[in-house]
Amino acid sequence: MSRERIYLDHASGGTLLPAVQKELLRCLVEVQAAPGGGHREAREAREVLEKARQRVANFLGAKEAEGVVFTSGGTEAVQSAIRGWGESVGKGTLYLSEMEHPAVESGVRRLEKGGFTVVRVPVDGEGRFQWDGVKVGSGAGLVCVHLAHHDLGTVQSIPEARKFAKKAGAKHFVDATHGAGWVPLDVEEAGADLVAVSGHRLGAPKGSGALWIRSGFPWKAQMEGGRQEGDRRAGTENLPGIVGLGVAAEEWSMQGEKFRKEMKKTQIALADGIVKKVPTAKLHGPVAGDGRSPAQLAFSFAGLEAESLALVLDRVGLAVKGGSGCVTREMKIPPAMMAIGAKPEEARALILLTLGLPSSMDLMADAADRMAEGVKRLQAALPS
Repeated sequence: MSRERIYLDHASGGTLLPAVQKELLRCLVEVQAAPGGGHREAREAREVLEKARQRVANFLGAKEAEGVVFTSGGTEAVQSAIRGWGESVGKGTLYLSEMEHPAVESGVRRLEKGGFTVVRVPVDGEGRFQWDGVKVGSGAGLVCVHLAHHDLGTVQSIPEARKFAKKAGAKHFVDATHGAGWVPLDVEEAGADLVAVSGHRLGAPKGSGALWIRSGFPWKAQMEGGRQEGDRRAGTENLPGIVGLGVAAEEWSMQGEKFRKEMKKTQIALADGIVKKVPTAKLHGPVAGDGRSPAQLAFSFAGLEAESLALVLDRVGLAVKGGSGCVTREMKIPPAMMAIGAKPEEARALILLTLGLPSSMDLMADAADRMAEGVKRLQAALPS
């Protein structure tokens, strides 16, 4: 009899929330018109679209739903945030760490080639931004900070980032694609100007996302053509994906605290089990708690290569991510591991375990056992 598989790669793609599945199917079957027309069917589709926009705004704590622009996912939201600001202001300074997501880095590099200045913010050994001593650049500025890191799970202090932004006279972009929901965020309280969200990490469909833009913020649309999304993103709206994101956002608005509390217990059980059963395991980033996203763990295993271990774990029924959560082919070592001063052998051995709402507390002991089994199998296969 084959073993039940345990899926711990929810950051790459997870299960739809039950409420999302139900509403997504209804939208696919019943809502056929595009929201831009003048007939009744189009008006009904537009009502569905705007309901989803309001739900996302409520989830983010935004006063004005008009600030929500739907995108094809987190990458587009991040790219649109950075490049939209840069193309609007023309020149200025970007502030970010050395361990940002490739979507952030690629947007920043494009602006840097166009003459923008980039100021790097150092981090400590657990990946927290260190703002003391960061020099203020000239011209318009944009402070880019992630809510929770995609590899280390480190939760950043948004108030500290905002404090520096005020000091620098800069605007404030929060990349919440790996933190929204799992880490509480109120855009008004945080004083953010731009916030990017990825749908599938909230239990919405893959290919759904949103960018929230504060009213009056200097920003230029990146997708041009039609007049959808208030002239801020051209192209026929992916209404099923948008509806799914809206429903997921509402579920998180109502049950977010419960989701976070349950997942924190599950995360701690998994982390403790791995540490006890695998002597070579080392956790990177903060310990489980308020300083870490409850949906993420990052371990290295001395002497082993991440990709090889991930393949062995797959054979024992444990689905994980070997290496950084999102890197280019050229990145041999995850930038976050370099930024926190990890040893090269630790960086090459990084395994990410990302939890989702379906992750069962009852399976965590078994998951730790399988991790131990996989490590032993790979160690035994290596030359002595």
